[in-house]
Amino acid sequence: MSRARRFEPVHDIARDAESSCAARMAGMERRLADAERRLLELRRYRQEYQDSLTIRATNGLEVRSVREFQIFLARLTAAIGAQEVLVEQLQAGCKRERNDLRAAIVRRQALGKVIEKVHVEERKMEDRRFQIEQDERAMRMAQVRP
Repeated sequence: MSRARRFEPVHDIARDAESSCAARMAGMERRLADAERRLLELRRYRQEYQDSLTIRATNGLEVRSVREFQIFLARLTAAIGAQEVLVEQLQAGCKRERNDLRAAIVRRQALGKVIEKVHVEERKMEDRRFQIEQDERAMRMAQVRP
């Protein structure tokens, strides 16, 4: 088996690793998009709820109702904070996955270059062997003819 052929399984593994990294990155990006969408929904809901409180307060509200609104808004604000943390974590995860994918691409490309270089070297060696055989054949033919 030629050296280049021995490298091919390693190249296949590198290609599979790159595909795996790409799939993980795509999954992480989907999760990030979902988390960002959820964060926007929570912020919009909080704003709507605050606007509702303001409108109701101008028309007069009981202290108990105001307190319930405030408690709910506090819980909603806490949920927004938790979602912001999740978004930051997912952004960091996406960055890591992107870096991992870049590294996997570089490894696969490097292996591809090594394999190509080995192929070129093998072709040159084969050409040299062929040339030597031709030269030897020509010398034998010249020796046979007196």
